[in-house]
Parts: sequence; structure tokens; C-alpha cells
Amino acid sequence: MKMHKRVLIWIDVLFSFLATFFGVKATIKSSEETAEEILNGKSLIRFGDGEFGIYRGRDIHYQRWSPELKEWFLKIKNDFEEQGEACPYVLAVPRRFMTVRGTFLAKKRVYVSSWSQSRYDFKKNFRHDLPYGDSFLFEKGNREIYSKIWSDKSCPENIIFVHNNEQYAEYFADTYNKNTVFVKCPARDSFEELSSLENEIRGKIKENNWEKSDFLLTISAGPAGKVLVYKLSKEGYRCIDAGHCWDDPLEGI
Repeated sequence: MKMHKRVLIWIDVLFSFLATFFGVKATIKSSEETAEEILNGKSLIRFGDGEFGIYRGRDIHYQRWSPELKEWFLKIKNDFEEQGEACPYVLAVPRRFMTVRGTFLAKKRVYVSSWSQSRYDFKKNFRHDLPYGDSFLFEKGNREIYSKIWSDKSCPENIIFVHNNEQYAEYFADTYNKNTVFVKCPARDSFEELSSLENEIRGKIKENNWEKSDFLLTISAGPAGKVLVYKLSKEGYRCIDAGHCWDDPLEGI
């Protein structure tokens, strides 16, 4: 990257940092409250710094940017804001990094570079009168909290588990004693395979002759996972965007 472009980026980062120095005043539920929303029947879509970067036209290191992907993310945000409590999914953002003062971010340069612009975009472009979930629900150390999603009696016995590695589906099945059906997604650029993933998921549902209440979808598929949860939850399916819950950096086998 050329020096002048790097300087311009850091000017914008510092502007965003100062503009959100006192944190973003929004209602963002705790991890415990977010898990409770899921137990009460909501689906979950999580936005982090990568997803906010998509709004700015940036690639994520495992997903190329595209106008279509950005448009899907705008649909997710707009539908959540329009439907409010009636929305079938909870939209989650990083509670810790959105609400803290700039003095917390300033402790590490990576916090400033990763979160300042996301905080600014959340402050400027999102409604703050709606309750958001915590996208760090599945962070390392929260296992006792998020395990309730799959161990609670309200969780169906059948799980469609979308991930790039089947060993995590096997780990999940052993941990929670669930009938787990694996759907493989690409480790990179999963959005480009969105139609194929959706068709395979629908094929598994049809093959097993499942009603909507018979199963839950647990999806770790990067940005494609957000779109899958959005599309399927709108049809009444329960879906969890679990992200890196099973593999590094959040939870290792």
C-alpha cells in the first residue's frame, strides 16, 4: 500500500476514534441476554469488524468484497430496524467494543485500527433505539453461557451443522448428543457458493422430512452464514450464526 493512502486511512481512523471517544450510546444486550433471546426462539446474526468493513467496500481476509454482498448486509440491517421486536432474528454487534470509552481502545493499537471506524459507522448509520445482541456471545470463556443454546430442552434433537471442517460437526455431536447433519462450506469466499449451500441445506431438510420445529441450523460460514440465517429465518427456520465458536480463535478442540 502506498504511503499517502496509508496516511489517509489513519486520518480517517483517528477521526472515527475521536468522534466515538465516549462510546456509542445504544442498547446492546449482554451475552447472557443474547443467549436468552435465542432460547426464546430468535435466530442470530452477528456483525463484527469484518462485516462493518464490507459496508466500506473492504475485503475480509477470508471473503472478497462484492456489491451484492454489501447489498445483502444492508438488507439484514434494514429489515432488523424496520421490524424491531417482530424481526425473527437478533442482530448482534460487539458490545464490548461499541460501548467502551476511547481510553480502552487506546490500550492497544489493533483496537484503534480494528474498531474505530466500525464504532463510527454504527453510531452514524444504525438505529440506537432498538436492542441489539452481543456478537461476542461465542467468545472463549463464554462456553457455559452459549452451551445452553444446544443443551436446553427447547433445542431440537436434530442439528444441521454448516462448517468447512467435518471434525467440528463430530465434536459438536459428541458434546451435545445431537443428531448432527453436516453441510460443508468453503473455508474462503463462501458467499460465492451461497446458492449451492442453500440448496444443500434445503435438500437435507427434504431428505429427512423435517418440519421447521424438528431441527435447528448452526452455521459457521463467514459472511455467507449471515445471509443464510437471514434468508432462512425469514421463512421460519431457527438459525444460529455461530462463527468461530468451534475453532480458533474462540474455542479449540
